[in-house]
Amino acid sequence: MNLSISLGGLQSFAQGLREAPAYTDQVLQETMTEATLLVQREWQENMPRVSGLTARSITSDVASTPAGVLGTVSSSQPNALFLELGTRPHMPPVAAIEPWVQAVLGIREPKEVKRVAFLVARKIAREGTPAQHPMARAVQSTEGQVAAMFDRAAAKVAAHLVGARK
Repeated sequence: MNLSISLGGLQSFAQGLREAPAYTDQVLQETMTEATLLVQREWQENMPRVSGLTARSITSDVASTPAGVLGTVSSSQPNALFLELGTRPHMPPVAAIEPWVQAVLGIREPKEVKRVAFLVARKIAREGTPAQHPMARAVQSTEGQVAAMFDRAAAKVAAHLVGARK
């Protein structure tokens, strides 16, 4: 994600970390939490749904480290990566495709579910799966909001520093 923060904003954070480190760290953590939750929600909404398991696996976390305040948004499900980047041709387990056949294609008869799942698996074996980029779309659609959050945080730190000098 490319995040643009004005030079004045960066200077406010740098000065805040020197002059009011605890307050600045708190503001940065609050802002990062708000930003990561926004990206998490957007990624979850962009995620294709079958069972909802992958969307529910998406979490966010914020940590204050010596390197700075870090925010992560991630999924514990390996298929989140496959949805994001696509896959090369491979033969997937047919049983893993059966829930998708039922949920997406609406097929209910067990023999037909197995037959269609096998056909889908063969197609994946020939062509792979296309990249869908739900995370990239989430980052792109929230980029302006996240930048605005950090601009407001920089202004809050700057106002605190001015007030502390009085």
